[in-house]
Amino acid sequence: MITNKLNYISLFGGESDNALEQLNSSTFPTRKEEEWKYAPLKKLKKIPFINHSEFNVQNLNSFNLPSTSGIIIVLENGKLNPNLSKLFSLKGLEVSFISNSKEKNSYSNNLKGNDYFSLLNSSYLTEGITLKVSAGIVIEETINILNISSCDNCLINTRLDVLLSKNSALHIKQYFLGKSSTKNGFINHINNFSIQQNSSLALDKFQDLNENFNISNDRINQDRSSKFISNTFTCSGLFTKNNIVNNVEGENCHSELNGVFTPSYNEHIDNHTLINHLVPNCQSFENYKGIVKGNGVGVFNGKVVVHENAQKIEAFQKNNNILLDNDAVIYSKPELEIYADDVKCSHGSTTGQFNLDSIFYLRSRGISLKKAKELMILGFINEVIQKCNDLDFQDFIIDSLLKN
Repeated sequence: MITNKLNYISLFGGESDNALEQLNSSTFPTRKEEEWKYAPLKKLKKIPFINHSEFNVQNLNSFNLPSTSGIIIVLENGKLNPNLSKLFSLKGLEVSFISNSKEKNSYSNNLKGNDYFSLLNSSYLTEGITLKVSAGIVIEETINILNISSCDNCLINTRLDVLLSKNSALHIKQYFLGKSSTKNGFINHINNFSIQQNSSLALDKFQDLNENFNISNDRINQDRSSKFISNTFTCSGLFTKNNIVNNVEGENCHSELNGVFTPSYNEHIDNHTLINHLVPNCQSFENYKGIVKGNGVGVFNGKVVVHENAQKIEAFQKNNNILLDNDAVIYSKPELEIYADDVKCSHGSTTGQFNLDSIFYLRSRGISLKKAKELMILGFINEVIQKCNDLDFQDFIIDSLLKN
């Protein structure tokens, strides 16, 4: 039992001693910390979490996912579900699982991050996936990774490591899902991406947790002339938090962080992003859209830091939000820190409601109020949806966002 922090009973051995020691000496975050200022942390603290390894999902049809091709890796309650996964070899791609490694404790001890939830992940890691792409290899097949909570009060600690060697490319679709009948499951996940010179990584992340929790810590390191695009679509969850730290460490890099989040009744969706421009001659673009319904709460806190001597940087950030109901709440805080003098940078944020004249115009053409609002929503989020190249996935995202 981890006392006076997160209530959690480990049913498995093999915890990482170093990380566990740090975890036990660390403090649970509070609202006094800027990063957790609006987070409903009491919801997490009062739940007696357990580690549960049974499989409760017989097939994936209940999640109404889009047509899927390529490799499929399904983690259910933190364990690989071989019945739902589809693994095959691809030239230049190495896939490995920490559960098959004899060096699990060493692996966990080497995990980066000393915040509470990263230490929790390191201490009680249930599964880690490593993807390595060889130099000069472009993987045409999509890698689909599904992380599912299907047990009440289940704590799931998972990790994905991706290493792209020089002149390589990879596309990942990552799903965080909560079974509709499951309550208070918690997926605590880390993404760690290393993108070497002239390589490209595209990440489409979809989160639909229902009455479950998800914290995802993404850490990206970009080498020279690399490209990283992240599209995050968060539909539901009692408490969903995305922390993204993108370190741009080589010149001539392209970085994009895009997202749509739609918290509804009693839901809290939080996006914290940081782009560190450490060297000159790079571009970054950030575009997040929030649609808040009922008494839902949305948070966007995006920071771009242009470090000293990082000249010729172009960095653009915006966050636009729509409140559909009077009780809906949004907290938006775009930030720029610039320590160089030859840059092009801007940021902005808007929050409002739909234009009543526009809705009236649509209704005067025989369109129902519900359909009119849907059309307005589609127009609002379309520029982010279009960042995904897969048309079936676009339709899936639109249907998922509108149903919320």
